[in-house]
Amino acid sequence: MSETVTDVETPERRVSDLVAPFLDQRMTIARLALYAIAVVVAWTNRYVQDDAFITYRYSRNLARGHGLVWNLHENPPVQGYTNFLWTLIHAIPERMGWSSPLFSLLLGIPLMIATLWVAERYAARALGDARMGFLVACVLGGTITFLGYGVGGMETMLQTLLVTSVAALIVGVETTMLRRIAAGLLGALAILTRLDSVVLVGVAFVVCLVVQWRRDTDPGRLARVTRTAAELGVPMLAVVVPWLVWTYRFYGNILPNTFFAKSATNRLVPAAYGVFYLVGFFASYGAFLLIGRFRRLRGRFFALPATAAAFAVIPVWFLYIVGVGGDFMEYRFVVPVLPVLAMLAAYLFDHFRSTRRQIAVVGIAFAMSAFHLIAPNLVYPVLPFQTLHHWPSESKTNWLAMGKLLQREFPGELGDAGRPTIAVAPLGVISYYSDLNSVDMLGLTDAGIARHGSPISLYYPGHLRMATVGQLMDRHVDLIIGEPLAKEQHKDRTFFLSELVTMYPDNDLRQLPRTTKVVEIELQPGYDWYVLYPKSDPVVDRRIAANHWPVLDINWSCRRSDLPNFVIRWLAEPTCGPT
Repeated sequence: MSETVTDVETPERRVSDLVAPFLDQRMTIARLALYAIAVVVAWTNRYVQDDAFITYRYSRNLARGHGLVWNLHENPPVQGYTNFLWTLIHAIPERMGWSSPLFSLLLGIPLMIATLWVAERYAARALGDARMGFLVACVLGGTITFLGYGVGGMETMLQTLLVTSVAALIVGVETTMLRRIAAGLLGALAILTRLDSVVLVGVAFVVCLVVQWRRDTDPGRLARVTRTAAELGVPMLAVVVPWLVWTYRFYGNILPNTFFAKSATNRLVPAAYGVFYLVGFFASYGAFLLIGRFRRLRGRFFALPATAAAFAVIPVWFLYIVGVGGDFMEYRFVVPVLPVLAMLAAYLFDHFRSTRRQIAVVGIAFAMSAFHLIAPNLVYPVLPFQTLHHWPSESKTNWLAMGKLLQREFPGELGDAGRPTIAVAPLGVISYYSDLNSVDMLGLTDAGIARHGSPISLYYPGHLRMATVGQLMDRHVDLIIGEPLAKEQHKDRTFFLSELVTMYPDNDLRQLPRTTKVVEIELQPGYDWYVLYPKSDPVVDRRIAANHWPVLDINWSCRRSDLPNFVIRWLAEPTCGPT
């Protein structure tokens, strides 16, 4: 679909010129229509993902007066969240007894609209054309990844709004003292929202200072640039430094525990995945359709008033994505720079020579964007929205039902005596709704597992270590959930060790106590949930007897038929040996 040589002879046309008569008279109506469509599409496909419930649990403990802790009586407590400001905000619904997931959705919608508005104004100035600013907002609003994070329960949209606002205040514009102070404060809020915002805010600050240095040729420019730096940095540091001091004193470390849980010893594999992640994003949105136009128009695009300054953030942020090894969620790390990428996409969509080709290009790009709503798992190098969905309706994983079942069977609040401790890998939904003492088998909220857990042999971003059997026993775990195993009922049977590998991978399950059984818990008629029960516990035993849950023996051997593919065979190697 790239442009051909014959296009050179065809006069160039612009979408912005064609829609100018309408936009010049009805810009407000067009803008409101865009917002309405974006809200409807986002709300129709609303969801909340598992990681959001990690935040909600920290927020609930804060609202109850326990502080920002995962489990009670941790010494020292563990900073298992990366979104301090978002976590603070969600103490409000937890304190008021509201639904935190619903609160996230209702908050995300206005944040999404505000981001569209800021992105439009930023683009209008960078491109030197108000109509182009609106087209940028249309491209951004037509990007399903952007809309999805308006209603996903995560802090992503707040971060995007804040970092875009910082850039809009000081990049490509003659700044004033008020603009610089405001940018510093907003930059501080962005860093409190996500610590990695320091990369995005830092680039905006540096661009602002470099542009001023180059433009100001008077003898006193060093003093003026120094004053600008102070007006940007002092407000930001006045907010960020006290927070970092508190973080260090409370948790014993400035960096969140997730940094250690997600740090790989082999940097080559994560970097390669990060490149694959970025390629997957651009390919999934049909960026290859615009290669010809980019070659032809890139010179003109970067000659516009502030596009080069705006785009300075892109290579730096992409290097950051490659450095951290990408992410497993639906292109979450790309969202904070989507307003800038939308400037280039809108500019390329705006210029065309063939009406038929233009219709084809826009149509295919729109279809590829819409496909993100229904994409099945493993289509992209990330989990699509369909797989990330865990609320408000039940998902195929049944994690919501599992968490509620545990709360129903072991009622009470976190810290109440006589309630079991669970170990779980998908940490959020089950831990939040059960309100039980929970050990994170992936180490996000457990400092020991994050640093000393068993390395997972297959790289998957954010999932680099697994708790060892010894670590779970040291934490007095009563029920090992792991990767929840739910399947059709098979009462009165024996479980082979090889069948448990998908529940508890990359560990030698032969190290489990020989008293370990498999408890079969009915989730719904004909569909059961299997959990490992290492040792007898009076509270758990009473629920087993009351519900007539079958307790199944383990055959401490492996069957080749239970290892159907190379991935499972690889993960089973510590337990079953080479196959």
